Amino acid sequence: MKSLLTNLPEIFFIGLGGAWFLENLYASSHVNYVALLTVWLLLLQLIYKNRLAGIIYGNILGLFSLFMLGAVYSEFLEFETITTNAIMLLVIGGALFGAGVFMSGKMLYNYLTTTKSYEDNELTISF
Repeated sequence: MKSLLTNLPEIFFIGLGGAWFLENLYASSHVNYVALLTVWLLLLQLIYKNRLAGIIYGNILGLFSLFMLGAVYSEFLEFETITTNAIMLLVIGGALFGAGVFMSGKMLYNYLTTTKSYEDNELTISF
C-alpha cells in the first residue's frame, strides 16, 4: 500500500496522459505523440526512479497544471451567465487540475527528500 501511495503522482499523470491520447484518437483519429511521449517517460520514471528526472517532471507537470487552472478560469469567465455548464466546467476542471498541482507537489516532495537516486543497472537483472 505504501508503494502505491509513493507512486501515486506518476500513476495519476500516466492516467491523464492515457486519457488525453485516447480522447485525441477517438475524437479525430489523430495519434497524439506528445501524450504518448508523456506516458512513456512517466512509465520509465515509475520503473527507474531517477531523482533528477523526477524533479524536472514534477516542475513541468506542476507548471502545466497551474497553466490549465488559469485556462479553466478564463473559459469560465467567457460565459455570459452562470449556467450549470459553467459551474461543471469550473468544478471538474478545477478538481482535475487542482489534483494535478497537488500530485506534482507530492512528486517534487518525494524526489527532493530522497537522498539516493537508483542506478540504471540496479533494478535490472544481470547474469
